Amino acid sequence: MAYSVHFAEDVDVSAELRTRAFQTLADISETLESIPSRSAFWSAANSGLAELNLGGWKFEYRILHRDRRILVVVARQLGVERLG
Repeated sequence: MAYSVHFAEDVDVSAELRTRAFQTLADISETLESIPSRSAFWSAANSGLAELNLGGWKFEYRILHRDRRILVVVARQLGVERLG
């Protein structure tokens, strides 16, 4: 069973970009299936954020191995400075 892909409520990107990110992360989720559950990869993955750069945006996500979910927690447009 592949991992499900979810976006945190405050991740605000266009519908087109969200769809592209969703599809890419769904493809990544299929790759995760081949990593044994006892692999050291899961210790590292569960302790931090992974990144996906797509269409001038950086998506940061967590891989929740136990829940079999990928959760996008932040989306930032690259090259744009935020004030405040």
